[in-house]
Amino acid sequence: MFTNSLATSKTADRMPQYPCFSKAMALMKNYTTLTSLVLSCFLMSWNFTRPLAAEVDPVYQLLLMDARAQLIHRRERRLNQLPPAVPVPEINGENLCEVDRFITARWQEAAVPAAQNPPPLCSDSSFLRRVFLDIIGRIPTLEETQRFLDNDAPDKRSKLIDELLSRHEEYADHWTPFWEEAIASNPAPIVGGIPSRGNHQTWLRDHFQKNTPYDVMVAELIDPRMPGHRPPEVKNINGKPTQAGFILNQTQTNTIQTAALIGQVFLGTGMKCASCHDHFENHEWLQSRFLGFAGLFSSSDLEHIRCEKNIGGTIPAAFPFEIPGVPTEPPPEVDDRLHYVALVLTDPLNPRFSKTIVNRLWRRYLGLGLFEPIDDFRLDSPSSHPGLLDWLAQDFMTHGYDITHTVRRILNSRTYQLRFDPQREDHFDSAHRNAPRYYQSPTLRKLTAEQLIDSIRLATQQSLKTEERSYRVTTTTALSRSLSRPASRTEVSTARSEDTAVVQALELLNGNEYHNLIYEQRPLTTLVASQAGDEAIQTLFLATLSREPTSDEYRAIRAFLVPQIEFPTSTHERLSDVLWTLLTSAEFQYIH
Repeated sequence: MFTNSLATSKTADRMPQYPCFSKAMALMKNYTTLTSLVLSCFLMSWNFTRPLAAEVDPVYQLLLMDARAQLIHRRERRLNQLPPAVPVPEINGENLCEVDRFITARWQEAAVPAAQNPPPLCSDSSFLRRVFLDIIGRIPTLEETQRFLDNDAPDKRSKLIDELLSRHEEYADHWTPFWEEAIASNPAPIVGGIPSRGNHQTWLRDHFQKNTPYDVMVAELIDPRMPGHRPPEVKNINGKPTQAGFILNQTQTNTIQTAALIGQVFLGTGMKCASCHDHFENHEWLQSRFLGFAGLFSSSDLEHIRCEKNIGGTIPAAFPFEIPGVPTEPPPEVDDRLHYVALVLTDPLNPRFSKTIVNRLWRRYLGLGLFEPIDDFRLDSPSSHPGLLDWLAQDFMTHGYDITHTVRRILNSRTYQLRFDPQREDHFDSAHRNAPRYYQSPTLRKLTAEQLIDSIRLATQQSLKTEERSYRVTTTTALSRSLSRPASRTEVSTARSEDTAVVQALELLNGNEYHNLIYEQRPLTTLVASQAGDEAIQTLFLATLSREPTSDEYRAIRAFLVPQIEFPTSTHERLSDVLWTLLTSAEFQYIH
């Protein structure tokens, strides 16, 4: 089988012609033939029992996937059905990315002064502080500040953005408290008589640390078929079994609240008013439409109860928006319905899902959303920049629902890096919700309780471990509550109040916790006390405001540090007082 026939005949001619040799050759030939036969049968059997992967029917490949892989497969298929992306305006200008071109086109269309005289970028120190607070939720250390300010590379801002986004633990630490409030995650199974939606802190942090695709993360919250789904826990509360979980549907009231939460957080649509009657302000939300949506989270269609009065009949469960190619009849079983609603909610052809999250990102970093209020996405109130919202949403989807991708897009834009200018700052007035917004300046944003407390600890100690982050403390304090951290999470919240009040001022002026944060931690003031004159002042400013002091500030602080006969305080105490002044200033308390 394996020998050339011509070579074999020539070799045989040279062989001695002995009878024993001829018998041996015949046996060898028979053995070779038998071996070939067995080998051929083995190969035929192997090919039959182990077909090549290419021969597998694609439908089986899909059926054998887990729910997460199926969702991603569906995503890719549905993305191919999206219409072409909105074209980016052709705007000439220096260092303008796609985001900037949409913004500049709006300036030109409205003939605002920025169209002819673009506003300047913020300083390096302002950018440094802004981007640290926005990505990892704290100010930079002295070392981080000096390294960035001493760097002359033209691309140092984009490199810093990449570096901070790669700090996965700190990035996740900053995102976790936002989403805890958005999905009402609570460490206790019941709070004030209200059943909890479960404690999702670790789950959220792990997902942001791994940068899980956003559609997968949302589907895991809803769909019991998803590998990472966390089913409700049943707790014994006062002798009564009580469910604690994200999807609560034991009663019609629980189911309605679940649907309203999901509509608000993931579709940017406030539906709660329509749970009792037709929405008074948003006419696209009839009560029957909302109850149909809520029925998708229940084991049966919901009763039609208007203002606590049963008016008879049930409302068929149905997704409230028409999405091409999606079956309109949901399955009858509750787990199948949850699987259905998770798929439809996250479908690439459902525009509200992706637009809602990119709008939240835009508001998080610019101060005002492309549509406002951020939880009231409605057809009768278009966004300030419809083309930009569409483009960002499609870009987000085609890049795998990757939140860090869109964050990088926004933070690298000239629009994000503009200098804060109160004269150019946009504002939103609910009485004039369609008033234009131009984003010629970022909006002044108050530090959250977590950002402020963590940044004070960082400034005074020059280090902050992830286990020391303030969001990990499950209880609140007078200081954190005065800074708008909720005492408990029984209600959905996607934005904290930016208002200030007397109680906050009193906590900053006289509160023991705030005083101890600054005066009991001595590493920074001990360092500064060892430095001479202006060097000590400079270190205090760099450690707190990420910038050097002005000449007027140098002069004022030099005078304050001179020992006074009538106020015989130590140098360390006077330096601590300077530190308190810097940390309590509006410049420290706000992102600008």
